[in-house]
Amino acid sequence: MIKDIGAYSLKDMKLVSFGEILFDRICGKYYLGGAPLNFSWYASQMGANVSLVSSVGRDDNGDLALNKIFSSGIEPIVTRNSSPTGLVDVRSDGTFSIHKGSAWENIPPPVIPEINFQMLYFGTLSQTTSNNRSTLRKILDMNPKYVLTDINLRAPNYTPEIIEKCLSEAAVVKMNKSEWEVVSKVTGIQDPEILMSEKGLGALAVTNGSEGATLYSAAGGIEFKPERVEEVDPTGSGDAFTAVLAVGILTNAHPAQALAAACQAGATVASKKGALVDLPEDVRRAYDEQPL
Repeated sequence: MIKDIGAYSLKDMKLVSFGEILFDRICGKYYLGGAPLNFSWYASQMGANVSLVSSVGRDDNGDLALNKIFSSGIEPIVTRNSSPTGLVDVRSDGTFSIHKGSAWENIPPPVIPEINFQMLYFGTLSQTTSNNRSTLRKILDMNPKYVLTDINLRAPNYTPEIIEKCLSEAAVVKMNKSEWEVVSKVTGIQDPEILMSEKGLGALAVTNGSEGATLYSAAGGIEFKPERVEEVDPTGSGDAFTAVLAVGILTNAHPAQALAAACQAGATVASKKGALVDLPEDVRRAYDEQPL
């Protein structure tokens, strides 16, 4: 899919995810998530080895988050600090407010030797603090083979500079249709394929909810629309899409196959409550027989 990417077996695949761990509070109930955790959850289900670099508080929610991560097979490179674990209040109309002063805003550099990993994942929200930008820079300096960024805009928690930085670091970029409009305005580029060329991207995915997604790569642009499902909760569906697509890219799956599996994963998550659910077996096994 990406020129000269080669192919990695699932057992040899190593991904590192950087950023926020937080809870969505909806009608008084707490649901664990945060895009980097969601991404890790679904990439792990696909058979990849995943490390999550983040921070949680020394509180009950921090305990709950770590217990869930430990039980999932994700390797937690997670520190604890005196700030509360991240929290987002989600209102009945879908709007939300992100609590400031949370633990994920202060993620220190991971105390680990330099590791050989195929892909680094991050988004925009975690880059709203200078400390996190410094930590991310140090992880980037470990020279991952590929960088995937999910634009994942959460107004007002981004700047044009953060968007441009993501585009300059990434080999693979994912965004939704409304985010594409923001990116287009920031960059002054109206065509996704021109954006790929000017930013040196290997792949660009633009999702459009129940209408599916378009994937641009060296093979050109292709579209896929999944079977319609009854939407229960879209939270985490984009992260599932991104994770399944990332594993497909690293296994050198055909673009159409990777896009179909990613769209199916997103639709599955949208049809269930909460961001962290089990993927169906056919999605989990989508890349089992990729040639190496």
